[in-house]
Amino acid sequence: MTEETIIALRNYDWLVRDRGLDDVALHWDSGTLLYGEGGATIDALIERGFTPAT
Repeated sequence: MTEETIIALRNYDWLVRDRGLDDVALHWDSGTLLYGEGGATIDALIERGFTPAT
């Protein structure tokens, strides 16, 4: 597994645990990670520091 994959999984896992499954979604068609009242591009998941988990 690549380092980027591990970082992405840790970030996604943290978001789901912190906000709950009902408040986190991946919108594949637009490349958007939706959470709370906002979101980010899915690419943000590979950024170290995106969540406290990384």
